[in-house]
Amino acid sequence: MKHQLRRHLRAMTLVEIMVVIAIIGILAVVMLSAVKYQYRNRSVKEGERQLNAFIGAAQARAQQLGRPVGIWIERFSKEAPAPIVGANPTLNQILPIGANYAVQVYQAEVPRPYTGDLRDSRVTVSNNGTHWAINFPPASALRNENNPLIRAGERFKIQFDHRGPFHEAVRSGNLAAAEYILMLDTVNTGGQIPKGAMTSSGVPYTVHRRPVRSLTAPLRLPQGAAIDLSVSGTGPGGTEFISSSLAAAQHPVVVMFHPDGSVGDVHFDGKLERPLGWIHFLVGRQEMVFPTNRLLETETEQANLMYNENRWVSINHRNGAVTSEVLANINNFVRTHPDPASLTLPDKVAASRELVRSGTGLEDD
Repeated sequence: MKHQLRRHLRAMTLVEIMVVIAIIGILAVVMLSAVKYQYRNRSVKEGERQLNAFIGAAQARAQQLGRPVGIWIERFSKEAPAPIVGANPTLNQILPIGANYAVQVYQAEVPRPYTGDLRDSRVTVSNNGTHWAINFPPASALRNENNPLIRAGERFKIQFDHRGPFHEAVRSGNLAAAEYILMLDTVNTGGQIPKGAMTSSGVPYTVHRRPVRSLTAPLRLPQGAAIDLSVSGTGPGGTEFISSSLAAAQHPVVVMFHPDGSVGDVHFDGKLERPLGWIHFLVGRQEMVFPTNRLLETETEQANLMYNENRWVSINHRNGAVTSEVLANINNFVRTHPDPASLTLPDKVAASRELVRSGTGLEDD
């Protein structure tokens, strides 16, 4: 009897069991939040590391092939969403939801140079009063309006007589004819056209076409991580890679590297530019991309630009060196500025990139 009483006294009461369960539940919630926070930061860090390595692989590939290779950042979504029937027009989105972020990156390669379909193909240049026209020989595939080499509206580069600068050129948007126009750039090329190209005999030529997506396996960022294109761009505070229209959303962001690793052309919004400053990509959270505005920070919603655990992956436009840094705190910059009201978005973006500019990647532009 006494033995049974001692066993009864050692047992836990229902209240004690419920208290223990409650404590375990509270600890589980706390631990879950901490693990979730660490996982979220780890996915961004891993995404930054993978992007950094992928850029290096593209530069190595360019050296191996002896021609430009780059990275092709594909927008997550570029098709216009279906309109809401009967709804107020302001509720119907113009831009696709994923137009301003990317989760997949491909390699991009410039196709082999095109020098004509015959052994001694020649090209002439003529002025029709409004522009300089490039006249490819009759046997050239480029004379066919349905040719896939250079599509209507596409830009390309052409070198005359296999020497001198590569001139920018564009195929006109006329789908019924294959017309090619020379875009003279007096700064980069001096606007010099060989005299032989303006004679009936013409000169040999080399055409470099736009880069295409490589068939090599793409990089897919870790779940939840994304490249925030809404605040990515060139220079100290540039945000050129944002999709401001449905037309811009149709185009990827492509950064090409020369065989020596340096940055060549940058393609975005259907344009081709030679960057004058570092190229910056923000690796952040998919759900934080361009919420209401790119500087929003509330208790329930936060933009990538304001979350200091996110990372900049920045490419030196001169030598192709890649630098990775966390975001500098914009609030501290605004708080200490003598005239905060005068600060623009580019000012704040530049402040966010300050650690890149003043750290291992010294930017002097």
